[in-house]
Amino acid sequence: MKRKLYLIFLAVLFLHLSMDAQDASKILKKVEKKYESIKDLTATFTQNVIFGVSKMEQNFEGTLKMKKGNNYRIELEQQTIVTDGKTVWSYYHINNQVMINNYKEDPKSFSPDRVLVNVPKNYNTILLGEEILFGKKNAIIKLTPKDEKSLTKTMKVWIDLDTYLMRQIEITDVSDNFTKYIVNTIKINTNISDTEFKFDIPKNVETIDLR
Repeated sequence: MKRKLYLIFLAVLFLHLSMDAQDASKILKKVEKKYESIKDLTATFTQNVIFGVSKMEQNFEGTLKMKKGNNYRIELEQQTIVTDGKTVWSYYHINNQVMINNYKEDPKSFSPDRVLVNVPKNYNTILLGEEILFGKKNAIIKLTPKDEKSLTKTMKVWIDLDTYLMRQIEITDVSDNFTKYIVNTIKINTNISDTEFKFDIPKNVETIDLR
């Protein structure tokens, strides 16, 4: 009798997990469809980083502008990064220095442009539940990478169930560094000018061209 109850419990648990995984997959499909419809996007965000070894904490506030075609502009307090999909300008305010390089996609990077506007793929997913964020119901989905060599250990995303936009992302990497992005505001399809993705180098700034 106990064995039968145990098997029933396992069957129910498996069914529950399978349904959660299916629900998570359906939600992410809607997120992907939403982002496919976005031509351009402007978001303000907060980034919190806690380093695994030292437990040192860093907080940043920034603005992300993106346009299809690998056009990004990330403005942080101490750094501005601009790319038109061909060239990348990295301007360091404190050093009064700009570095220029060719654009290269790095699927392993955790920069805001890689995280905030890219639907996580190649992950096992499970729906953890729902939470009110910014006054709206959000689904919380946990993702674990299928690739054992991935630099990501786990990821959690909060998805607005009205807009299907990601509003919060938490990432723990293999070194136990923890990064949280909170998306404070989002505006989509506002016809951002292409000039936003070219960087005008200020006068008296040291320029290092690595191309």
